[in-house]
Amino acid sequence: MVTSLMVFHAVISVLLIVLVLLQFGKGAEAGLMGGASDAVFSGSQQGNILSKITVVLTIIFIGNCLILAKMQSGKESKSLLDSEAPIAAPLNSDSAVPAAAPAPTEAPAQQAK
Repeated sequence: MVTSLMVFHAVISVLLIVLVLLQFGKGAEAGLMGGASDAVFSGSQQGNILSKITVVLTIIFIGNCLILAKMQSGKESKSLLDSEAPIAAPLNSDSAVPAAAPAPTEAPAQQAK
């Protein structure tokens, strides 16, 4: 169900982007769909239809966002970092070398020489 809602969300997102780009801006002389004299809709009707479709798609988009957020919040009640211990890691690579045996020191007999 979540996967189908995510696909629906992607389709609505693309349609919403396209519709916003097709609309005329204030003071724009020619939009992406403008310039054709044999258009079915006039400029004012076209803006009204595109703006109404944009409002409907926006409401569907926001509703789908809320539904997906609600569905995802109910799945996990713990964080990914719950198993991690809050211990600071060493910053240099020297401390990563295991100290198996202490470094050999000179024998006391050799120091007397």
